[in-house]
Amino acid sequence: MATEVILPQLGLAMEEGTVVKWLKAEGERVEEGEPIVEIMTDKANVEVPSPASGVLLKILAPEGQAVPVGVPIAYIGQPGEEIPVPVSPGAGQAREETPRESERKVQASPRARRLAEEHGIDLRTLTGTGPGGRIVEDDVRRAIAQREQAGAAAVEGATIPVAGMRGAIARRMMESIHGSAQVTLATEADATELVRLRKRLAPELERQHGIHLTYTDLLVRAVAMALREHPRLNARWEEKVIRILPEVHIGVAVALEDGLVAPVVRNADRLSIVEISRLLAALSEKARAGRLAYEEMTGSTFTITNLGMYDIDVFTPIINPPEAAILGVGRIVEKPVAVEGHVEVRSMMTLSLTFDHRVVDGAPAARFLQRIKELVEDPYPLILP
Repeated sequence: MATEVILPQLGLAMEEGTVVKWLKAEGERVEEGEPIVEIMTDKANVEVPSPASGVLLKILAPEGQAVPVGVPIAYIGQPGEEIPVPVSPGAGQAREETPRESERKVQASPRARRLAEEHGIDLRTLTGTGPGGRIVEDDVRRAIAQREQAGAAAVEGATIPVAGMRGAIARRMMESIHGSAQVTLATEADATELVRLRKRLAPELERQHGIHLTYTDLLVRAVAMALREHPRLNARWEEKVIRILPEVHIGVAVALEDGLVAPVVRNADRLSIVEISRLLAALSEKARAGRLAYEEMTGSTFTITNLGMYDIDVFTPIINPPEAAILGVGRIVEKPVAVEGHVEVRSMMTLSLTFDHRVVDGAPAARFLQRIKELVEDPYPLILP
């Protein structure tokens, strides 16, 4: 039976992607895992690997077409193998994006289409200046600037279109809330030793390895160790089973100008703090430049989101489905604390764990959070091999 090539979800807020370039032609041989098509997402161009070995039997989505996540864009199989009657991607989909279907008839570059969707610009209202009247990115930017100028005098009562990445984030977060039983636990940890450890380690790691050690690096290491000890948090809810996942792949939320991505530190439990720091720095840089690869954006089993740099103490993060939990990290702030009968100024931080109560109960989730707290308060195991 022919294998479908599905447009994958490559980011937290992705709802569709644009086919930029097919790397194989119909009838050409392709191996499983080999890049087969380049897809443009909200934040990056990503080469998607083939799900199977065989021949590229049929391409359903031509270059330049925007396709919803989860829709077949091609079939792979053996020469002469029958495939289902080809259907244009998105056909028959009862979706609220019906206006987009008509927009796809407009001649526009992929970047222009993406920018228009992000800002709620109707491509049908624009006059293209590209070859053959094609709408290009500059045309959309001019329309955005004109709209901003027109609305500058009427800020009060202004509206922001819920479209593009903003709309996708809204839908995904609502799906997460309505599709799982989310509970949040919070605890305050004494991070004094963590601060001390980082101050001592950072200059030497910079000198020896050229890396800049961050608190997020240390927390990724702590979470990876805790997940190995508490595997029920490294799991996902499936239709009739709870699946405990053998690999520990930690997504780290990175804020962008107009959205959020979560590059993945794969096999984080097998990495040293130096390896985690180097990898996370590279991933964060690629995320901000829109250059994350497919495997760097997918497959996380747990997510960390750190808002400490914004002076946030505590918050309730929302689970990144289909994961079972997410850790929210607040700022490190000096506070007077009672220590063995006297008051000391200590560096304190709040950790917030949101978990899916269908997958794990409160007590084991609390023990997992307690273990992370222990590693924050006594962080020296984090630097062991």
